[in-house]
Amino acid sequence: GLALYLCIGAVQVLSPITSSPLLTMILTVAIPGALWVWRRSSGADLPIRPLWAAIIVAGVVGAVAFFRAMPQVAWSNDSLQYLLNGSLIASNNITVGSTSLLPKRLIGVPELHAAANLAGEYYVQSITPMISALVLALLGWMVWESLSTRLNKRARLLILVGGLLLLVSMNRFVFHSFYLNGHLLFALFMLVVVGGGWMLVSTDSVNKTALVTAMSLAVGALIFVRAESSILVVLVLLPIILDASVNRVHKSILLAVLGLATIAWQSFMAAVYLAEGLSIPFEIWGLLGFGAAILLVIPLLKWSALMKRGRVLLLLAEALLWLALAVLTLREPQVLKESLTATFENVVVGAGSWGLSLIFIALLLVLASFIAVPNSVNLRFPLTTFIPLGFLLAYLRDAAYRVGDGDSLNRMWIQLIPVALFYVLIALGVGTWRRRSSAAVKGSAPTSADSQRI
Repeated sequence: GLALYLCIGAVQVLSPITSSPLLTMILTVAIPGALWVWRRSSGADLPIRPLWAAIIVAGVVGAVAFFRAMPQVAWSNDSLQYLLNGSLIASNNITVGSTSLLPKRLIGVPELHAAANLAGEYYVQSITPMISALVLALLGWMVWESLSTRLNKRARLLILVGGLLLLVSMNRFVFHSFYLNGHLLFALFMLVVVGGGWMLVSTDSVNKTALVTAMSLAVGALIFVRAESSILVVLVLLPIILDASVNRVHKSILLAVLGLATIAWQSFMAAVYLAEGLSIPFEIWGLLGFGAAILLVIPLLKWSALMKRGRVLLLLAEALLWLALAVLTLREPQVLKESLTATFENVVVGAGSWGLSLIFIALLLVLASFIAVPNSVNLRFPLTTFIPLGFLLAYLRDAAYRVGDGDSLNRMWIQLIPVALFYVLIALGVGTWRRRSSAAVKGSAPTSADSQRI
């Protein structure tokens, strides 16, 4: 629902249609509602569950009322810029947004809070806490469904409750549950794409068309949340794209959404720069070309030789990230040195307010790496590639990371935590120790031996 809302809002912003959040809300309800009515009238089995519908509606209304009565909020200067963009969207004046606002803050988070302007307020008080609740609910649902054919209810419940309690015990998760920013929103959509991608190839308990629909909406929404989203999403999707067991149509849809959304946003940004009489920055040209390249990859998906070399291509992609980091380090070593020092202070010493959370998660991931999990590359690759990419971003922004809980990289770690925890919980539930034969793993899901060893 959130992804659909953001995608519809983006179409409004990028087109002559009014960007009024009232229209966004109407279309977000009307489009799936009309589709549901059409499918039901066509004879599709879409049962109505009035009791559950009433419970959900009552729960949402109650949560909104609770968080409005308890206006706990964390904010920074970045938050104010997000809200400024939100007010411009609500008044149909987003093109007034300067080149100092739109390239960094985009329109994803502002769209969520634009609706508050309809009531004369600046932000929707309940949306960020409810996004954190959605992260917990989605993580719980994915783990429950993924383990449904492998463990009994008691074992699933034990793993699930333990994982969720670990997540809510993290200081930074609680902080981001009230922080007016886009990191937890990004984490939610990233979990949809990564977790959904793993379920797509590892379980038959969920309809594949439904998974791809949710993943496609999440991919589209992610492009409008953070400036580096296009690069991050490519790395997240790469294991799925190179998996021969995934339907080629599904791959094409995901790549088409990513490429078109990237081109649409960068074209809009180019128009904003030209309207201000400025030259178009190199990074916009680069991302426009990147979006076009993504679309050009779609015809290559029918090339079976490409799928057979998936393992090599994934290793090559990760190696190229490390190589790029090494080259930039040779040119300007001080940026990496200062970034590593700041990251150590933030993660290990405690300056980033993570306590021992990140270290504990890292240890759990190391433990998970000794467990043979079906299609583990889908879960591992987005996590390990973020390490070189995260430090590459320091060079792209021309500034080293700094000590303190407000540091950019220190805040970005929360984007990975739900995916990392999903990996750990799946490893505990379905994996077998690697010193045992891989036959047990191969029998639990249709995966190749090569993909297990990556």
